[in-house]
Amino acid sequence: MSKINIMRTVVVKQVVTEDYKKKAAAKIQETLKKLEADLDVFDKNAKKSITELTLKGHPQINQIKQQLEVERQKLNAYKQKFMEELKIISKLSIGEEVVQGTIDSPVEIQVGDNFDALNRTEIVIKDGIIVEIRGN
Repeated sequence: MSKINIMRTVVVKQVVTEDYKKKAAAKIQETLKKLEADLDVFDKNAKKSITELTLKGHPQINQIKQQLEVERQKLNAYKQKFMEELKIISKLSIGEEVVQGTIDSPVEIQVGDNFDALNRTEIVIKDGIIVEIRGN
């Protein structure tokens, strides 16, 4: 066998434009609003549950309080992550390329091909349009 088809990872990069920055910031702000609402609901439900369990004299109330606090900390860490991403987006320079993600792509390889070059393929996007394919 001298050739086969395999899957490779292709990096997708986004060229930063004003439109990209606005859309990315709006998406993160929307997520933050939803997260804030989720935190409010969580807090209300947690307080209600703790009050009910305290009134009933539940023997494991302290463990339950600790579990609820751990969950609240996870939600706050998630919120902080998105706030950091919002700061990062605001500092991006127009024309800069940022990694958007990766996709898998089939490729035929054969004996003698440069295997290292296979994983250097990139797709560059600007405002939703593919503007360049590198290392193909």
